Parts: sequence; structure tokens; C-alpha cells
Amino acid sequence: MKVLKVTQNGAIRWKSYYWVYLTVALKGKYVGIEDLGNGIWKVFYRNVFLGFFNEKQLRNKESSTRLETNLV
Repeated sequence: MKVLKVTQNGAIRWKSYYWVYLTVALKGKYVGIEDLGNGIWKVFYRNVFLGFFNEKQLRNKESSTRLETNLV
């Protein structure tokens, strides 16, 4: 599990140049991300599950990706 800090705009920085948007309510807080394999990551705040993101879908460096709540 990795721990990342949520920025002032409510996103986390992924691999130095990608953005994954979470929520502005978590700005300045730390979230945990857990690797599920195949580039899929589970995001938590404390013990609350927030959603998933797929690092293979992070292509455009200038736009952010939102979390998904299901993988289907």
C-alpha cells in the first residue's frame, strides 16, 4: 500500500505527471492506494473505500481522471 497526499485541487499526483481527481473535501489529507494487479488501484481514506482507478487509462497528462466505484 502507498500513501499519497491530496493536493489543494482535490486530486492526487500519479507517477509525477498524471492526475486522479478524488474530492476537494480531502485536500491536504493523506489517502492510501492498494494495487489489485493489472494496473488497477483501490483508494482509501482511513478505513473508508473511495473507489478504483486504472493506471492504463491515464493517457492525457493535461486532464484528470475520476475514481470509479465499480469495475464493470
